[in-house]
Amino acid sequence: MSIKDKSLKLAAVSLIADEAKKAKDRLRAELQEEMEAIGADRVKAELGDDTIAYVTTTKPRFKWQITSDIKFLHWVKEYFPSEVVETVRESSIDKLLEKLQLVDEMVIDHNGEEIRWAAPNIADPYLTTKFAGDGRDLLKSAIVGNQIDARKVLELE
Repeated sequence: MSIKDKSLKLAAVSLIADEAKKAKDRLRAELQEEMEAIGADRVKAELGDDTIAYVTTTKPRFKWQITSDIKFLHWVKEYFPSEVVETVRESSIDKLLEKLQLVDEMVIDHNGEEIRWAAPNIADPYLTTKFAGDGRDLLKSAIVGNQIDARKVLELE
């Protein structure tokens, strides 16, 4: 398979995944509404005589929401001081790490001192799919018109 074929196949799968998510979200909302209307918390998905899956409404769990981080911190400091830890603000970490440099495989700070508590980490490259102009519609038409066989793209045959 050529690189062009693979990129077309990836675009097609991306479209199918996006459309499947839209359909899934719509069906969830519709099914939830119907289940609430009849008082059901579980329904069976069947294909002929076979049970394929069960769809269940999960029960909401009770959980506290902290509405004031500062007041919560003061309360914990007063009654549970051993639970408070010193930390660097999450919002500052990237800005502080920008002061580091990699020189001859050594990590150096803004003062020229060697840092032994940090190491470089280079992420692997990854692919993204962005449809050009009316690419989604063209691809959708090609799939609907059987110019592209979704079964072959998904290797379902």
